[in-house]
Amino acid sequence: MQLQSKKLITAREVSDRFEISIRTVYRDIHTLRQAGVPIGEEEGKGYFIVEGYELPPVMFSSEEANALVAIEKILNYHTEDSLRRNYESALIKIKAVLKSNAKNKLEYLNSRIAYNQPWAPKSSHLETVQQAITEHFKVTITYHSKSKGATTKRTIHPYALYFTGAVWTTIAFCELRKELREFRLDRITLLERIAEAFNPDTTFNLDAYIEERSKKVF
Repeated sequence: MQLQSKKLITAREVSDRFEISIRTVYRDIHTLRQAGVPIGEEEGKGYFIVEGYELPPVMFSSEEANALVAIEKILNYHTEDSLRRNYESALIKIKAVLKSNAKNKLEYLNSRIAYNQPWAPKSSHLETVQQAITEHFKVTITYHSKSKGATTKRTIHPYALYFTGAVWTTIAFCELRKELREFRLDRITLLERIAEAFNPDTTFNLDAYIEERSKKVF
């Protein structure tokens, strides 16, 4: 399942996930191949499951299923509508593979976990920004800057998103300022997709950006 979760998985990732040695990973890959699992390899990059091969339906432990229910409550409390809606849709599909007894326990647990009132500011733009990041299309936004008390219209190239625990913010190249800027989604009053693509900056690294940002803040 880990091999199917990404385009390429390195032996180190498997080793870290299951707390086993690299040698054991190589041995297990060999065993899986002998058992008929079509595992391909890009030398120096990692392993992959050959396209078209499918595992049997996924089975969840009770602990995993319980965690999914708890996350659903957290999303109801903490985040905006599209993420909550898409998660609920995925959870329905997950519940479909559970046995009746497991479903009953899950429904009981669901009735015993609650959240108070939604906490995060509402935004309807997360879904479109996510698509813009993966499909590399530009968007125009009408943005209200609370610090400056001004509203401007801009065309941006969304590179990434991060969540503060309260709001979603996109890191994007701003055509108006000709540099990377941050835009809180709850301060975007209007967002429109435009039929123009941008070339993503392949040198952009989110982890490095967040680390550098933290240095400036603190």
